[in-house]
Amino acid sequence: MRPFRPRPESGATPYVIAHRGISAKAPENTLAAFRMAADARGVDMIELDVRLTRDEEVIVLHDRTLQRTTTGNGTARAYSSAELHAFDAGSWFHPSFKGEHMPTLREVLAGVGDHMWFDVEIKSDWMHREPPGLLERRVLETVREQNLMDRVMFSSFDHRLIANVKSLAPGSVTGALYNLYWDFPHSPSYFHERTGAEVFVCARHELRRSFVEDAHRVGMAVYVYTIDIPSDIQAMMSMGIDGIISNAADDIVPIIQSGWNRP
Repeated sequence: MRPFRPRPESGATPYVIAHRGISAKAPENTLAAFRMAADARGVDMIELDVRLTRDEEVIVLHDRTLQRTTTGNGTARAYSSAELHAFDAGSWFHPSFKGEHMPTLREVLAGVGDHMWFDVEIKSDWMHREPPGLLERRVLETVREQNLMDRVMFSSFDHRLIANVKSLAPGSVTGALYNLYWDFPHSPSYFHERTGAEVFVCARHELRRSFVEDAHRVGMAVYVYTIDIPSDIQAMMSMGIDGIISNAADDIVPIIQSGWNRP
């Protein structure tokens, strides 16, 4: 598979990015959801979330705590990777996924890395920070072990983390996630200048045409989440965005391919 480029080629359709895998049809951030995305024709990229375990393994999990999506209780950081592996991460979604476990980043990259690009979102808990640089280093080590640095974008709401990724791996591709409450005064070019990020990522309700124009002016791509409704897809496409992040990425491929008209 070709190396990842932050923006599609001129005139091409926007990238289709599976949010936590095909999370509308399989439990989020599990191998089942990621395999579904890898098997879906037209899905370009998998978005996933990473944290550390007690033994500093990189685990794929969105929340700081386990209760919402597993049979575990408490924080992921309090358990070893082996202990986390024993929890059921699928039955909450549907009984047919009983026994699905919480994967490590290494498992995911080894399992579907030859099929996909990845958006690895590095989670940061404002009240429970990791030691400076630890999580970023472990994520980079894992991706390098799998020889997939040219297939991965590293993103975060914590822009210090992605600036640190750039410092540790100058050739890496990074994405600045936008939060309306923290980042309201700033435009995409501000994050590009501060962190070197090549991609600006925001929610559907946060996107403004001026953001797209500003990002493209400095060579940044613009990705928008979480888009599952056809009317929303059309609205986003009309603004010239470069990537659409969806819970039902396989379902939106035909809509994008049939209705794309880059401004």
